[in-house]
Amino acid sequence: MAQPEDLVSRFLGADVRTLIMRVLVTAQGVGGMTGDEVVQFLESSFGAFQEGQRADGWKWNGPQLNEALRELASHRMIEQGTDGRYVVTPLGRLAGQGAIEVESVMRVVDCLSGLQTEDITDPVLLVAAQVTTELDAVLFPINKRSTQKEPQAWLGELQRQRVASGALRSMQRHVIEQHTATLRAKKAVACLYYVTGTEMNEIERVMTQFGGSFDGAAGPIRSVASRTADMLPVIARVGELLRPGLDLSSRASRLTVRLEYGVGADAVDIARLAGRDFGRGDYRRLSAAGLTNAAAIETASDDLILEQVEDDADKLRVVRLFAETVRLRERDKGPIVSLQPYQS
Repeated sequence: MAQPEDLVSRFLGADVRTLIMRVLVTAQGVGGMTGDEVVQFLESSFGAFQEGQRADGWKWNGPQLNEALRELASHRMIEQGTDGRYVVTPLGRLAGQGAIEVESVMRVVDCLSGLQTEDITDPVLLVAAQVTTELDAVLFPINKRSTQKEPQAWLGELQRQRVASGALRSMQRHVIEQHTATLRAKKAVACLYYVTGTEMNEIERVMTQFGGSFDGAAGPIRSVASRTADMLPVIARVGELLRPGLDLSSRASRLTVRLEYGVGADAVDIARLAGRDFGRGDYRRLSAAGLTNAAAIETASDDLILEQVEDDADKLRVVRLFAETVRLRERDKGPIVSLQPYQS
């Protein structure tokens, strides 16, 4: 019997480009909308009604909406037909329906659109993830007083990883504060270290070599890797839409596994089977012992495998199961028997 809370719309709190994309996605079935129709739709919302009640005479900012439409069109997210109606492109549908900010998709488009197909490598995908608003929101240690050494170190590392200059320049755009670009580069480098299977103590030592953290960096490193893994499927899809014919699904899937479990390329397949039943140390030791492929596992003794997985019998069974699964899969991929000529 208590008095219910007032209903308050959060519609107007969203970025205007996000609002436009959501409106146009809903209008796909009617052939799109003109700019005026978009405004009419927005003005008929509950949020606009409440704002009008609060501030008499309130209206949407027409120039702001037109600028948002221009931005969305320049980033290939909407198209305007000869009838003046805006329709959503496949890239726009990805932004309008996905769990990623429209602003982030636009930044990824800026990052990848100027690159050649061969430039879109794993390190570039990791850099593209760091320019999103979602990764900007992930806290990471940095020594703000190091205005020369720290920025140069992370940028130099990305250059050594042959990250295309266009992708590197994208980290300088849409900066929130002076150190935003350095933080983005540092997070990308942290991800690169993490997916090599490097020991966490060593990654922490590298990440804190210029100061800025007194209680370790393991938590932030894992947070950045996890959030980057969340963003990779959308980033890969943006790359595919920008480059028709480019298939990044397999690469993105492998890189996601490596970010989730902190493993090198050789341990991806066994990590897919074992998942979080194995710790990162288990994967590191198996890799160091060369026990991440089926052939090596089949010839290895139980004692050798147990030595890498902390004498855990359950983990031994998982390793053996992995080798058996691979062997059966390869057996099923045997030569294809050609169909013989038909005989009546």
